[in-house]
Amino acid sequence: AAQLATKAGIVGYRRFVLGSVPLTGMPKMPRDFTVRELTPADLAQHVIDVPLAVQTDRFDQGLTCLGAFNGKNILVGVNWVGSGPYTESLVHVRFDVPHDAAWDCGLWIAPQYRLGRGFAALWAGTAEWMRRHGRSNSISWIADYNLHSLLSHRRMRSETIGHLTAIRFFRWQYVGNGRPRFVRTDSVRPAMLDLSRG
Repeated sequence: AAQLATKAGIVGYRRFVLGSVPLTGMPKMPRDFTVRELTPADLAQHVIDVPLAVQTDRFDQGLTCLGAFNGKNILVGVNWVGSGPYTESLVHVRFDVPHDAAWDCGLWIAPQYRLGRGFAALWAGTAEWMRRHGRSNSISWIADYNLHSLLSHRRMRSETIGHLTAIRFFRWQYVGNGRPRFVRTDSVRPAMLDLSRG
């Protein structure tokens, strides 16, 4: 019912778990895989299940797109990572992360590779990016009903650092622990969530 209401544009309801994955919990790079940074032009050479407007927004916010390639040099998935702050398009919220943390979002793996080692490769590549940028953990949100993703993060010793509930009625949105709590979704200023305070 919540999804139908959201699609209709009248009411929106989303709940997220905010998790922090330590660098030490991330896997090593699987054999025959490489991960490299992709520019917008590089990414345009591939077909991924992420709208172009979302890709552009992520690049514009300073996120780096990491692409995992198998031994045949085929793109199997992407992850986006950066030092923040990051404004999420699904909910009108800006996340500020601690100075020693990264923000990651939008991990995607092509359907035909989801049972393979692409997930491990992307996280190994994320770990390499974090080492180069002096980051000790990566923070992201996960929909609280996405059990597969929650379990995958738990295997990497993810720690829950908070929850986020966002309720939208037409253009007004309430975020329980945001500042301010009420914002207009079409305003320039989103709600702020400072994750550096724990």
